[in-house]
Amino acid sequence: MKKLNIAVVGAGIYGKNHLDAYTSNPNVNLVAVCDLKKEITDKVEQDYQVKTYNDMEEMLKSEEIDAISVATPDPYHKDPVMTAIRYGKDVLVEKPLATTSADAYDIIEAAEKAGVRVMVDYHKRWDPASIAVKNKLADAGTGKPVRGYMRMDNVYDVAINWLNWSSDSSPVHFVGTHCYDLIRWYMGCEVVQVYAVGHKGILQEKGVDTYDSITAILEFENGCTWTVENAWILPNGFAKADDGCSEILCEHAMIRVDSQKRGVEFFDDQKQYTPNICFIQNHNGRAIGFGIDPLNDFVDCILHDKPFVANLNDGLEAELIAEAVHKSADTRQVVKIERR
Repeated sequence: MKKLNIAVVGAGIYGKNHLDAYTSNPNVNLVAVCDLKKEITDKVEQDYQVKTYNDMEEMLKSEEIDAISVATPDPYHKDPVMTAIRYGKDVLVEKPLATTSADAYDIIEAAEKAGVRVMVDYHKRWDPASIAVKNKLADAGTGKPVRGYMRMDNVYDVAINWLNWSSDSSPVHFVGTHCYDLIRWYMGCEVVQVYAVGHKGILQEKGVDTYDSITAILEFENGCTWTVENAWILPNGFAKADDGCSEILCEHAMIRVDSQKRGVEFFDDQKQYTPNICFIQNHNGRAIGFGIDPLNDFVDCILHDKPFVANLNDGLEAELIAEAVHKSADTRQVVKIERR
C-alpha cells in the first residue's frame, strides 16, 4: 500500500506528538518538519533524523508532500492551513480551527475551492470515556438529555509559563472549544444561543491579558442546556496540569465522568500526581493513546477516502460558540449563534 508523505508545521509543545505519531505509523513517510525557530528545527533533526525547514513555502516547493499536519500555536493556525490549501494539500490542524469565525469561513471557502480536505484534531472524541458517554446517550433506554455540566481547567503555569501567546488566546479557545465540540458531538445538534460571565484581573496582574475564568450556558436545538466552565487559574500544586469532569442528566439516566482521576496515582516528596494514562503513553517503542489516535485516523481517512471524525464544519461550529461566549461575557447579554 502507498505510504502517505506528511510534513509537520509547528514542532513546539504539541508538535512533538505529531512527530511521534507519524514516525510510529507504518503507513506514513515523515518527509519534513517546519518551524520558525531554528533551535527547534535543529533539535528535531537531531532527535528524528528528518529534514527541516524554517520557511513553509520553501518546504512545499522542495518536497514531495501529500498532506500537512499543523501544530502551530492556537492563534496562528490560519496562515499555514491556507498555505497548505493553496498548494493543494490535505490538512490536519490542531484545535481550534481558527480563533475567529471569519478566519474559519475563509479556510472552509479555500478548501472547497481547492478540493482538499481538512480535519480538526478535537482529540477528546477519541477518549474512551467520551466514546462510552456517546454510546450511552445513543441507547434508547437513556432517554433524551435534559441538562449537562462540563468543566475543563488548567493550572496557572499553562497561561503564564507554558504558552508565550496566552494573551492572544483564552481559556475559552484553549480548553473551552474542546468542551463545545465534545458536547456538540454528544448532542448531535447545534447550539442556539449562549449566555456567559467571566472574571478578569488575576492573570492580568501577572502580565497575561486574558480571562481568568469563564462560565457559559449553552442552549441546544434539542432543548438540552449545558453549563460549561473553563479557567486558567487552577493552583500549580494541583495533581495534574488540567482538571475536568462532566455530568449529564437524562430522561431515564444520569451520566458522570471524572476526567481528572483515571485510576492511577503517583506520589513523590513534592506532591501527588494523577496522570492522564489514556492520553499519550510510550509503549513498545511507539506512542499510543487518544492523543495519538486522531493523527493515525487522519492518515487512514486520507488513504482510504473515509469521512473525518471531526471536519471543517465541526471546527467552525466550535469557533462560533467560542466567539459567542466571548461576546456574551464582554456584554453580559444573551448571544444567538449566527451562521452564514
